[in-house]
Amino acid sequence: MVKHLFIYILLLALSSPDLLSQEMKVPVEPSETWSNNQHKPEKLMDAIGLKEGMTIADIGAGRGRMTVFFSLKVGETGKVFANEIDETALEYLKERCKKNNMDNVTTFLGTVDSPMLPAGEADIAFMIMTYHHLAKPVEMMKNTIPCLKKDGVLVVVEHDPVRSGETGSESTSREKLAREADEAGFKIVDVNSELLERDNIFFLKEK
Repeated sequence: MVKHLFIYILLLALSSPDLLSQEMKVPVEPSETWSNNQHKPEKLMDAIGLKEGMTIADIGAGRGRMTVFFSLKVGETGKVFANEIDETALEYLKERCKKNNMDNVTTFLGTVDSPMLPAGEADIAFMIMTYHHLAKPVEMMKNTIPCLKKDGVLVVVEHDPVRSGETGSESTSREKLAREADEAGFKIVDVNSELLERDNIFFLKEK
């Protein structure tokens, strides 16, 4: 029995090294395993330039799948602003952070058109698989600008319509995002289409 268990753990490590290392360091929940394997949180954080001591706004944080990674990445000298419009999810996130002693996370209940975040504090505002759910995307982006520092960046991670095969409402094309971003006062300054198999990582700054 012990031998079989050892073999199983070894095979898991060899097949999913990133995921196993993440689960050893971050309080990952079973329901998040598939999404984390797709989005490679540790590599994603490096790709967006998140470092210790920074402040990141996790817009549409849900139950905190990425929030817990951000918390450990920015460390005691950094901050995570976790925004959500779902009060139940936000309460769950609060308890999750409390249970794991993540004191650098502050939660914010937003609205459909504003994240309701402190002004001028975020180095990065971040949305992952959130943008296509926004009821008022232009207004939300416009109201995200005040929370960013002068050189702050908005990062949007979305399914690529072609590579993901999600050509309906579950993806966002570059053309659509660029058009709505322009209306909101942003411009796309870079796109990473290499790191994630199905998704684009858009980097936007205020015009």
